[in-house]
Amino acid sequence: MGNRGLMTGLATAALVSTAVGLTGLAQRYMASNGNYALWEAAGFALVLFPVFGMLGRQYDRLKRRADRDGLTGLWNRSFAHRCVVGLLKQATARRKRLAVVLIDLNDFKLINDELGHAEGDRAISMAAAALEASAVRGEIVCRWGGDEFLLLCPYADRQEAEALKHAIDERMEHLPLHSGYRMSASCGYAFFPEDGATFAELSQAADRRLYDNKRQAKCPPEPRRLEA
Repeated sequence: MGNRGLMTGLATAALVSTAVGLTGLAQRYMASNGNYALWEAAGFALVLFPVFGMLGRQYDRLKRRADRDGLTGLWNRSFAHRCVVGLLKQATARRKRLAVVLIDLNDFKLINDELGHAEGDRAISMAAAALEASAVRGEIVCRWGGDEFLLLCPYADRQEAEALKHAIDERMEHLPLHSGYRMSASCGYAFFPEDGATFAELSQAADRRLYDNKRQAKCPPEPRRLEA
């Protein structure tokens, strides 16, 4: 996927060089100058392969930039929308499950307001690295926007999603933030097919559970009663 432009460029160069050689062979066959035509094709190949290869690499670089978030290097929102279409088709064909997980950093506004946007960007980058480090079973980690992230977990069930959330919590807890701040995140997930058949339905279900989780995190614990 990452070298599609390069491979296309090299294939184009090969086709053009071959076409030039065959044309030369056809024109010079009667005059027994076939070897000259082969050298002519080789000359074209020496010119075309570097040119088309360079153009292909440039295409690959631009494509990667278009699919990646500039701050974190994670896959971006537009890539997630395209990727989930294929994942849902695979899950449907194989009768498997797919988990869509939304992650939102708790109290991130305090970091921005009290420590500044540069420290906020640093916190988001560290959170992105923690999410990638937690994705050890093929999960696709995307930046959804702001301080929100999206994880696409092929064939994950509820137990695996809970284990993933636990791993994320542990990594977030040990992020080296300044001034004694500690990072935490709220999580909401939805599963194909029981929570929806489309990405829109799944992301809406995950979003509802995310904010339920965030409200629970903000509720103070009930005071413990002393036994008489």
